[in-house]
Amino acid sequence: MAMLTTEQSTRMIDLLAPLIGIQGEVDGCMVELVEVLDEGPRGLPGVALMTMGAERSIQANQYGNPLCRHSETRTLSLLSEVERDLHPVLRQLLPESVVAELRELLTE
Repeated sequence: MAMLTTEQSTRMIDLLAPLIGIQGEVDGCMVELVEVLDEGPRGLPGVALMTMGAERSIQANQYGNPLCRHSETRTLSLLSEVERDLHPVLRQLLPESVVAELRELLTE
C-alpha cells in the first residue's frame, strides 16, 4: 500500500478542491465530484463522487417508510490499490493537466 507524506497529501487536496462540481462519465455512468476528503478510504486522501441521473434509490426513515430519493455517493481513495498511481476512476474523470500534476507529486 502506497503512503503519502503530509506535504504530498496537502498539495493533492489543494489541486483537487477547485474541481469540486466537475462532471464526467465513468464506465457509462455520469458522476460529479462533490467533496475532497482529507482522510478517505485506507486513511489516505480521497474524493466523494455522486452518481447523476434519473435512477435514484429511495431512502427510508427510521421506521422503514419511504422518505425521499437520493443519489448514490461513493468514496474513493486518491491512489490505486494495486499500483502507485492515481485511482483509475480519477484518471478517467479528471482533466489531463491535473492528472499530470498529481502524478508528478507521487514521484517526489
